[in-house]
Amino acid sequence: MKICLVRNDKMGDMILTLPVVQGLKEANQDYKIDIVCSNKNQKICKNYKAINKIFLLQNKFYQILKIISKLRNEDYDYIFTFSPGIISILISIFSKSKIKSLLIFKSRYKNNYKSKFLDRILGKIFFTHCLIIDRHLRYSKKIPIHQTKIMMELITKNGLNYINTADIKNKFRFNKIELSSKKLCLIHLSSKWINKYFSEKNFVNLLDKLKNLNINIVMTTDETSKNVFYEIFKKNEIITYEEFENLKSINNILILDQLNFDNWTSIINSSKYVITPECGCTHIASLSEAKLCVIYDSDNNPGMIAEEYAPWKKKYTKLFSNNLNLEKELISFIN
Repeated sequence: MKICLVRNDKMGDMILTLPVVQGLKEANQDYKIDIVCSNKNQKICKNYKAINKIFLLQNKFYQILKIISKLRNEDYDYIFTFSPGIISILISIFSKSKIKSLLIFKSRYKNNYKSKFLDRILGKIFFTHCLIIDRHLRYSKKIPIHQTKIMMELITKNGLNYINTADIKNKFRFNKIELSSKKLCLIHLSSKWINKYFSEKNFVNLLDKLKNLNINIVMTTDETSKNVFYEIFKKNEIITYEEFENLKSINNILILDQLNFDNWTSIINSSKYVITPECGCTHIASLSEAKLCVIYDSDNNPGMIAEEYAPWKKKYTKLFSNNLNLEKELISFIN
């Protein structure tokens, strides 16, 4: 049995898809499961042995045609399109898969009949199964909208066997490094920290209080960090990705700037605590033993986002950005 899963979006989306891969594989070791991935999530796929083949989908026209040609040569029994977007849909339509299945999430922001209208039309015409998820309706009725559970729902609709309790955490082999004699707290410096409820000044105050605890602090960055954390970058020592390989110890507080994927996952995996806004760091940390705290944007349907993208089978602390006691609760999280 040959199965292809199209998941060409973000890193967190791919991590939430891997329980589906694992569940299918544990149900039948003969299943060969291929993935169509993106630049953002292919590193996750490369670290996961249950995946048979990886196809990198990029948005240039000739590259899309190349992927379509490769998928047609595979002659799949099933292809599942889990990612939104017309490109994902088209490469599935032009595959030679015997059974094509499409997952459509109607907008969480606009609750009207026009939401994903073209996707729904194509789904009805070209796909064997088309599962349309009205997030507003399901959330209001307390019906699960978690990404992983919804993907499993589409698998069930196809009559495939899978193990819905499959655990992926121990399937990764992220490194650990011993750089701190104290417990290590990792804070991810996404721009999502800074909003009308929480300023950089609040963040500086938080760091000052955390310094008084018996921990060392590392702050990891992404492409948005320097746009909002001006004072943080002025006040603290910065270790670049080139310098990280020669880092011998961590004392008090460091900024680890733009680490490569292997080093970033190793420092997350070596941390006792991880504090992050909801983003890819959330899901990498869910694969570690770290105690995890996730902060959700109060102005972006936080309850729905938390239900949809909660770390899979990981206990974690959930906080919201408009919490007037956010600093206090983050300190309590460490204590």
